Amino acid sequence: MKYFKLLTLSLILLCFVSNVTFGQNTKKKVKYVDASGIYISEKEFNKCLKSGYIEKSVEKDNLVVHYLVHNSYEGKLTETENTQIRLMIGKIVGKDIDSNRIIVIHLYNKNDDKLLQDINYKRYWYQVSKSRERSIKIYDSFLIGNKNSGIIPNLENHLYLDSYNFLNKTFFNNSDLDYNHVIIRPDRTYRIFLGFFDNLNVLDMS
Repeated sequence: MKYFKLLTLSLILLCFVSNVTFGQNTKKKVKYVDASGIYISEKEFNKCLKSGYIEKSVEKDNLVVHYLVHNSYEGKLTETENTQIRLMIGKIVGKDIDSNRIIVIHLYNKNDDKLLQDINYKRYWYQVSKSRERSIKIYDSFLIGNKNSGIIPNLENHLYLDSYNFLNKTFFNNSDLDYNHVIIRPDRTYRIFLGFFDNLNVLDMS
C-alpha cells in the first residue's frame, strides 16, 4: 500500500511538472533574426530559409530566438579533380583558365533582377579588375547560368551558360536554389556558398 501511494504521488508530480513546463513553453516569446543580426518577421525568415540560409536557435528564460546563418563550407580537390574541373570550366567559358588565379563562379538558376544587378555591380567588377595589378590573389570571375536558366551568354558582361549543368552537379548536388557560388584557389582548396550571397562578400571571402 505504501508503495502504491508513493507511485501515485510520483505520477501526480510528474503530470504537474509536465503541465508547468508545457505552460512555460507556450508563453515564451519568439524572435527572428537575419544573418546581419537584424530582427525580421517570421514570413521574411521563412523566405530566407528557402533561399539557402541555415536556421539556428537559442532558448533562454522566456525567449526563443531563431537566427539565420550563411550556408558555406570548404574542401580540397585532388590534383586530378582540379585539372579536370579547370578544363571543364575553360570549356564552358571558352578560354583557358590560368592555374595561378582564383576562380570565382556565381551560378544562377534563373534570369532575374539579381543577375542584372550583378552584371552592373560596379564595385565588384572594379575589385576583380584591380586584382590584375597584383602578383597574388588575382581573380577570374564568371556569371554562369545553369542549362535551363534562360540566360543568354554575353562575353562582354562575363555571362556564360553551363549547357552541361556540370557545375551544379559537381559542386552543388543539383541544387534547386536560385543562386550558388564557388571559389577555387590555386592550392586546390575551394569554398562553396549555397543560396543567396552578395557577390562582393563572396569575393572578399576568397
